[in-house]
This record gives sequence, structure tokens and C-alpha cells, in this order.
Amino acid sequence: MKDINYTNLIEDLKTSDDKQRAEIIDKLSKDYNNTMPLLWREALNQENPRAILSVIRDMIKKEKPRGIFKRAMGNSKQKLGDFLKHSDPKVRKNVCSIIGEIGDSEYLEPLYSSYASEEQLFVKSSYILAIGNCGGVLDAERLTKILEDLTIKEKASEDKSGNIKDEKHINEEKRALTRAIAKLSPRVKHEFIGFKNPVPMILTTMNDHFQTTLMDLNEKLIKGQLVTEGIYINEKDFKKIYRCRTFYETLFPLESCTDLELDYKSIATEIINADIVNFLNQCHAGDRNNPFWYRVEFKTMDHNRERSEFVKNLSRELDEISGGNLKNSPSSYEVEIRIVEKNNLCSVFIKLYTLKDNRFDYREKDLPTSINPVTAAIVMKSIARWLKPNAKVIDPFCGVGTMLIERAKLKDFQTLTGVDIFNTGITYAAINSELANVKIELIAEDILEFSSRDLFDEMISNMPFESKAGASGFNKKLYSEFVNRIPSLVRPGGMAFLYTVEKNLLKQNLIGNKQLKIIDTIKIETGGLIPYVFVIKVR
Repeated sequence: MKDINYTNLIEDLKTSDDKQRAEIIDKLSKDYNNTMPLLWREALNQENPRAILSVIRDMIKKEKPRGIFKRAMGNSKQKLGDFLKHSDPKVRKNVCSIIGEIGDSEYLEPLYSSYASEEQLFVKSSYILAIGNCGGVLDAERLTKILEDLTIKEKASEDKSGNIKDEKHINEEKRALTRAIAKLSPRVKHEFIGFKNPVPMILTTMNDHFQTTLMDLNEKLIKGQLVTEGIYINEKDFKKIYRCRTFYETLFPLESCTDLELDYKSIATEIINADIVNFLNQCHAGDRNNPFWYRVEFKTMDHNRERSEFVKNLSRELDEISGGNLKNSPSSYEVEIRIVEKNNLCSVFIKLYTLKDNRFDYREKDLPTSINPVTAAIVMKSIARWLKPNAKVIDPFCGVGTMLIERAKLKDFQTLTGVDIFNTGITYAAINSELANVKIELIAEDILEFSSRDLFDEMISNMPFESKAGASGFNKKLYSEFVNRIPSLVRPGGMAFLYTVEKNLLKQNLIGNKQLKIIDTIKIETGGLIPYVFVIKVR
């Protein structure tokens, strides 16, 4: 750092291209204690500090440089506010970003004043975002009035001319207002209280395993019907629904919102006409005047489809025509409005985050290699016919304990034993099993070296696998040695259920072992992978 001339670097910013600018910022950022005061002095001395302010803006996104910048301003902090009156609109825009990062309420009135007098539409949203980071509850009310006035003004302009001039920048301004209002408004959480009468729901399921879920529902006396999106049910008893462990999520189809044209304005209108607000109010307690905070999720198979712009436009339209009952808040929400598009036609579903699904609350700890608990439940349901009550069960690669816990949730057992070579997995399994109220004997040991006085009745495991194509040399050796160990762990007549992506590798090793017989292989699709459960009998 000693050999770098920061003054020359700062001077070079005036003529640098994007790549050179990024390299200069990287060098300045590495010694922010010295460069931040230099940048601020240079900004004060230059007639047009646009480039310098943009560098400050980028650097203070990190906490420590931001603190040094505040200290560097010292008694000259008012001069930062004075830049809001600069003749260059991009200077004003950069200053708004800097003030927003600092979050100092002393700049609120200069921001409001400059916003009111700003003639360049592309800058106006920057003032609002800065206010959103500096203000409080009273500013939410003030910004709400600004949004109302802007909407009225926009409508009048549209009625008069038939189109809206500078629509892009006005929409940016409205989105900024919505975000700032959402951030500053006091949140009143809604409490889900359920439905008085049965309502239509869709339970989303794993590909090709809807029959498993239908069977699961039938056992709970719930009638299900297969539809494109999952399994349709008409219910109100969520305790009964959530005793079924083989579906992923609960969605509520919005009445009459099917096969809609892919147009954000018409979709927003249909959503409001379907009385979404009344639907939400009927299943939640509290003041009906409190808005529901939501996000929009857009699902489409067309990878060329522009998603973000559609979501922004639909959210803005919903905020506007819902009369304040719906407020977009992508980072903190109670409701997801899901748009599912297929062949240019859309259907709308509601997901309630106020409706608590506690089925897998025990999974407090997990690892990147951990099996999804719903997938584990599906595996257990798929092999249920071979599971015996009061069995002694072992998982030789137990990880965080999910497979054993789901085995315990499905049928009675005598003992559960989890073995794993990784201490972290065993530690996490201990936490998860305690939360699940399932007793598991957990052993941190290599299964190839593990021995037990008693043989087990069942072996259940999510086998190790490589995420890259093809089995690694390590896995080939592990699978070969492990398969040979199975008869020394499971009694004759006992069963092994091995869930793996390495279908060919496992099959190759099993076929050559005369003590093991493959009874069945069950295909289970999940997350783009195609694992199989091998059902094996020990001879």
C-alpha cells in the first residue's frame, strides 16, 4: 500500500472506463482508513464531484468504510446535504444513495425539500429510498400521502392524454414509495385462526409420488383428487392435514383465477375481483384495516420469460388497486401470491406463511448433504409394507438423523442407532432427535469399522454420493466395502433400505453378493436428481 499514490488514483477516476474504475475502487477499498478522508476532501474541492461521490457510494456499502466516512465528514456533514442542490442530477442521485447508506435522520427535511423541487424524474426515486432508510413511522404516513397524490396525478394524466409520459420513471418512483412505506410502517402481524367451513386446497407433491400422498391422506380420512398442480382437497382441519407427512406445501387456489392471460394489469384485477382481501380476513384475527404484507412469486417453464419486471409491475398494480389492504414487502411477508404460467395462461394460488406447518420443526440443524425431510417421509411411506413393528433399526450414514426420525414417526420400533464418521452430523442429530422426542443411540464412527453385539432387523440410510456426474474412486471403494459389511450388521431375514443416486454402482455391488437379494427398486425424483431406494433382503 505504501507505494500507491492515492491522489493520482482519485484523479484517474475522471477519465476511467468501467473496468478501470472497478480496479481503482478495489485499490482504494483496501486502505479505506486513509482513502476515505481523501475522497471526501476531493469531493468538497471539485466543481463536479459526480465520479468521486459514486466511489464513496460504492465503498460505504460495507460497515467499516461507512464508519470511517462518517468520521471523515466531521463538522462538514451539512455539506453533504448541500450537494442535493447541485446542478448535475447524477450528483444529486449519488448523494441520495450516500445519505441512504448513512441513515441519518438529520437529512430528512433536505431530502423532502429537494424531492419536491426535483425536475428530473429519474432522480426522484432516489430521494424516496433515502427517506426510507432515514425516517420513521411518521415518515410512512407522509410518504403514503405522496403516493396517493402521485397516483391521482398519474391517473389524471392518463385520462387526459391516453398515455403516460415517462411511465418508466414514474413506476420506479411508485415502487420506491411502496418499499419505503413498507419499511417504515409499524407492522401488525395477523394471526391465522383457520376456516369455519372446508375450503379448497392444493397439496404439492413429489413427481410420480402423488399416489403415496393420496394413500397417506386416505389413511387420515381425507379425500384427495389428483390435479395438475398437486392433490386437491376440501378441508378445514389442519391438524388432520398435517398428520400427512408426504406433501411439500399447502396452496389455496384463488377462485376464478385460472387460465388468465399473461398480463399484469388483468391478473391484478382478477385477483382483487376474486376477493382475496376477504379470503385473508376470514381466516385471520385482528383489525380488518391492517394491511396484509405479501410477495409475488412467478413460476414459469419459459426460461426466456422476463420475471422480475412482471413481478414488479404486478406488485405495484396490486398495491394500487387494493385500497391499501395489500402491501408488497418482498423481504418480510405474511402471504405469497403465486402466479403459475403455462402456455401463456396463468393460475393464481395463495400461500399463507401465517399458517404454521410444524411437521418438521425438529430439523433445526442440517448439512448441505442432508435429505429433505419430506423426501425422507416419502421414502418411509414407500417402504412401509416391509417395515416391522418393534424392529431394531440402524442408519450407517445417519447425518443429522432425518431418516431415523421419519422411521420413528411412521411405525413403532425397539431401538434406533445412528452411525456417522462426521462428528458434526452426530452433534446435529442429537439436537434434532431431542426436538423430535425420538431416542436414538448416536455413534461417531466409521461404519466400516463399527461392530455391534446384536444384529439389526432393519437398515435404513441415505447413501453418500457425488454431485458430479459419475461415481468417484472413493465412492466405488466405499460402496464395495460397505455392501460386504451389511450381512454382519443385519440379521438373516432382515431388510436394508438404501436411498442412493448411485444406482448403477450400488446395483453392481449387490448383484455380486450372494448374501443379499434385491427385492425391489423404487424411483424417487427430487430436485433434478433421480435417486432410487433399493429394497434388500439379507439371506
